[in-house]
Amino acid sequence: MKCFIKSLLGQDSYEQTGNDVCTPLPPIVKSLVGSTLLVVAMVILSHMLRI
Repeated sequence: MKCFIKSLLGQDSYEQTGNDVCTPLPPIVKSLVGSTLLVVAMVILSHMLRI
């Protein structure tokens, strides 16, 4: 999970920490996750503004 978050934030690294190898995510995955998070944030914001 730590590698996934680092990869989403653009801190791609191939550093090996113990047995955990971080591999960068493909750009399409970053785009899909980013757009999904943006849509969720906009829905939450619009619901908060209606109340």
